Amino acid sequence: MNQVNVVVRALLIVLLAGVWGCGSQAEYSGAKRFPVSGTVTFGGESISSGMISLIPEDGKSNPSGGPIEDSAFTIPAAKGPNKATYRVAVYWHKPTGKKIKDADTGAEIDEVKQVIPARFNGATELSVVITGDPEEDVIELDLEE
Repeated sequence: MNQVNVVVRALLIVLLAGVWGCGSQAEYSGAKRFPVSGTVTFGGESISSGMISLIPEDGKSNPSGGPIEDSAFTIPAAKGPNKATYRVAVYWHKPTGKKIKDADTGAEIDEVKQVIPARFNGATELSVVITGDPEEDVIELDLEE
């Protein structure tokens, strides 16, 4: 009977830990976030599948970003930036048309290459001011090599 109590208590602790660990996250309570949308092309070419990142210049505001699909992106307010100036980084790992072996699985996969120059991502020269006005917070970029 004593051993049964120990097992029951251990199961109860595991169950309670799981319930506490799976709770919902606290609701965001920081500065107001805003939706942002827009389009990005590179050399006039549509970006099939990329990523845009908004990095706050003040170091205090929320970073933001999201996927680019067929040159368009939409960042909802829940994950959007605050009113601030942001550096803009754009990434596009474009398929080269070649197949390579995946290092982990050995499967044949499409080779991809980062085609956006560093001055538009790692060493970005782009910046944008988020105003909180959905008509002004539309980012239209046609990046050139």
